[in-house]
Amino acid sequence: MSKIRWALILLGSIAALLALMLLLIPRRSSPPGDLGAPRGQESREYPYPVPEKEPLPFAPGQPAPVSRALPRGPQPAARPARAAIVIDDVGYSLAGLKEFLALPYPLAFSVLPGLPHSLEAGRLIAAAGKELLVHLPMEPSGGTDPGPGAILTSQSDREIQQLLEESFGRFPQAVGMNNHMGSRATADERVMGVVLGFLQARGLFFLDSRTTPATRGPQVAERLGVSLLERDVFLDNENSAAYIEQALKRGIRTAQARGSAVLIGHVQNLELAGELERLVPELARAGVSLVPPSALAAGTRGRP
Repeated sequence: MSKIRWALILLGSIAALLALMLLLIPRRSSPPGDLGAPRGQESREYPYPVPEKEPLPFAPGQPAPVSRALPRGPQPAARPARAAIVIDDVGYSLAGLKEFLALPYPLAFSVLPGLPHSLEAGRLIAAAGKELLVHLPMEPSGGTDPGPGAILTSQSDREIQQLLEESFGRFPQAVGMNNHMGSRATADERVMGVVLGFLQARGLFFLDSRTTPATRGPQVAERLGVSLLERDVFLDNENSAAYIEQALKRGIRTAQARGSAVLIGHVQNLELAGELERLVPELARAGVSLVPPSALAAGTRGRP
């Protein structure tokens, strides 16, 4: 027999042997949808193909590509910077008030409730279409008399509520209040709870004059859901044109940086009235709108 014939017989035998081995080895099948459950746990069927993990659309550490999503509708423009100016200590006389009321700007006026000219001042402010706040006397730390109708830390909750009712009863047009003095009273959690609870029930806002860094106004306002503003700049700590101009510029920078600012001046300062007439147009040139304080307080709860 030739060598070629023996080679063919050997190859045929090997092939037959391999086929027999394949028939004898048991075949293992998996149930449909078997997700390879861990040992000891029942495998659950999954009616849909298991999705592959979606790859990142860009390499980690690289800038994301420009989105190709459909364009959204027009986005609201950023709110322009705004500032409010409040003139404090109204009620001692009417002379200074008339100069400020003559200014063609949306100034607001804070009236001390128990002074000889308080009620007449309130009528003039309303006639001029300006906003009025109650400038409520509150206990200071140094023992100075804050004036009639003051809120003191020694008073009970009911006594404080009665004083608030009397003060606001004189000015039904009031949109809110700010403290006159009050470095001790505004740092008292209980007292501020009574005051801001009164305002919350009537939908009024509180302008914290921030006569002390220890004030509890922001914390209590946040807890009670009271609209709160905070004084950023006193315009006339010094009675000079140079100081007032620099203070107004600080207010402009604050409004530009934060979106809003509250500036407080005092009605007895006639230098301030003249400087405001000269300087308020600087706000518009700096892109800052002058608005009444209620416009800043609208929509705020706790800090604005």
